[in-house]
Amino acid sequence: MAGDRLNLHLECLVVDARDPVRLGRFWSGLLEAPVQEESEQGTRLRYPGLDDFFLDFVPVTDREPRPHRLHLDVFAGTRRDEMVQRALDAGAAHVDIGQRDVPWVVLVDPEDYAFCVMPEREPYQHTGPIGGLPLDADDIPAATEFWLAASDWVADDREEHTLRHPSGTGPLLAFTEPVEPKRGKNPMHLDLRVPPGVDDDAALAALLDLGARRLDHDWGDLPWTVLVDPGNNEFCLLRSAR
Repeated sequence: MAGDRLNLHLECLVVDARDPVRLGRFWSGLLEAPVQEESEQGTRLRYPGLDDFFLDFVPVTDREPRPHRLHLDVFAGTRRDEMVQRALDAGAAHVDIGQRDVPWVVLVDPEDYAFCVMPEREPYQHTGPIGGLPLDADDIPAATEFWLAASDWVADDREEHTLRHPSGTGPLLAFTEPVEPKRGKNPMHLDLRVPPGVDDDAALAALLDLGARRLDHDWGDLPWTVLVDPGNNEFCLLRSAR
């Protein structure tokens, strides 16, 4: 950890799932994202075009219903209607969340997670199949500052309060106004990984200094640390893969 940034690796988007295999295969087919792992512990997809960012579907027995504080903007471009039909054929459904007359289509996946199928949109060029990851934050500037300092993702020059993978590809992580007050655990969250050569305890202390706080939970002993960022969203700190 050098300079003003920790450069902890933003490794994955984690999705709570009642059936991780089914949900993982739905998203694998829609995004054309290869399955990296599939077991009782969950399903991991590798994001197309990146070898260090993943979508993890993990088993849970229950979770908060919609609306959620994070959702996926699937970037279809000129193939929007084709992508919508593919999603419907794979088990998605149309949903009305009050979107009214917009150029994108709102669907829910087989476990009732809402997502948007986006038409052509300039900021989503070069992102791959997921254009954006809009994440509600109670304090947008503080959340942006925290993730810029904590993670290895960088500011996007075109969009305010938006980060992206340092390669310049992959989905945009955008901090947005909350739809409603925070309630319960987010069923989608981000994971940071301590890079090799960095002490796990030192990384945790640095995150706390940046404004994160530990989350009190009754989930038993875990091999990672559950934290809450300044935007009031949970994330996990994963130990260094030594």
